[in-house]
Amino acid sequence: MKNFILFSVLFFAFSVTNVEGAIYRMIVEIGKEASYDFGEGMFLIRRFTPASLNPQYLFASSSQDGTWTTDGIDKIPSSAHLNWNGTLTFKTISENDIGSYEMPLEPSRIPMAQSVIMFELAGS
Repeated sequence: MKNFILFSVLFFAFSVTNVEGAIYRMIVEIGKEASYDFGEGMFLIRRFTPASLNPQYLFASSSQDGTWTTDGIDKIPSSAHLNWNGTLTFKTISENDIGSYEMPLEPSRIPMAQSVIMFELAGS
């Protein structure tokens, strides 16, 4: 009985600690171009940056002006462009583009969390 309990505890510990993370880092430089491929079908990107306290969204469309929105009305300036194939391109990275980027439409991959891409400054 003791062996069964010990085996159960060890099995649980190994199964919990063997989960891979879903956080990716992208090193960028202010004023430089940057591009990240979120993958096919990712035509909506959510980000958290110093530009707003609220989450910001960018939708792929033919009439993009590079701005992000928190509620569909306000416009947060950026040089971002999201292609229909899921590639996000910044003509020039600014301080307000540094932060975390997520894909709300990403299919669930249990037991992994949703992917997060961290845009970080070089040398930070």
